[in-house]
Amino acid sequence: MPKTVRTALVCLCFTGVLSVAAPAQAAPTKMEKRLVSRINDARQDRGLRTLRTASSIQSGAHSWSRHLLRTDSFHHARLRSGTGEVIAWGTCSWFKPGAAVRAWLRSPSHRTLLLRGSFRRVGTGWARGSWNGYGCVEMAVARFR
Repeated sequence: MPKTVRTALVCLCFTGVLSVAAPAQAAPTKMEKRLVSRINDARQDRGLRTLRTASSIQSGAHSWSRHLLRTDSFHHARLRSGTGEVIAWGTCSWFKPGAAVRAWLRSPSHRTLLLRGSFRRVGTGWARGSWNGYGCVEMAVARFR
């Protein structure tokens, strides 16, 4: 077999192997970790157990925060039964994870999700960019199970 054909076959085999491999899960960003920490602070202050990050809902929350920015939208995702979600946004000049958690705690329906004792896992998304006519917005998503 000519060397160029053999090289092409080897490249095709490696390409096929690489495309079948599962994509790596993105690690939570610094802001996503801060959001989990602020959520757990609020829960601990009220005598509730802390939540552990779950990669499956972390990935979805991470992607959803970016989707909301990219599409200039602000709505909840369709989630599997038993999963709760809270979303918030604010301009970059003042909106941080602590501000998101304080806003959720002031809203009865969001507070109920944030402080539900049966939840054990959390995933967060935090995205920054232009959105809906604003030059710089921070978009927060937290999902619970």
